[in-house]
Amino acid sequence: MPASRALCAPPRHVYAGVISNKTTKPVKCTIHYSAGTNNTNESISVTLDAGGRACIPEREYQPSPDATFTCRKVVSRIEVHDNDKTYALEQPFNGVICPVTEWKFDIHDDHILSINPSVPTTPTKTENPITAQ
Repeated sequence: MPASRALCAPPRHVYAGVISNKTTKPVKCTIHYSAGTNNTNESISVTLDAGGRACIPEREYQPSPDATFTCRKVVSRIEVHDNDKTYALEQPFNGVICPVTEWKFDIHDDHILSINPSVPTTPTKTENPITAQ
């Protein structure tokens, strides 16, 4: 009888990154981190001006008091609060296929985009280019 193969995929974890406000008004962002099974969850908040950006810092924790190493916390949720509404993006984030320490999130008026910073963006084609005469 043939041995069965277990399918293993790497975790789709984001440890750190950058968040940019692409809106025309300031927004409050709350970054939630999770870690293991010992309830070492944490949240940080930042207010981003219109067009502003901020780093999502990497966070670590010690898995037990006698551990001689640290582990990374995982960005598990990003919440955006403006005067009108609250919306969020939760892990697993779109496009993340393995653990990453640099990821990009763009805040728009009603959603948050998860963006791989290693993938070049395609320039948009101008329909009516201006030409010198």
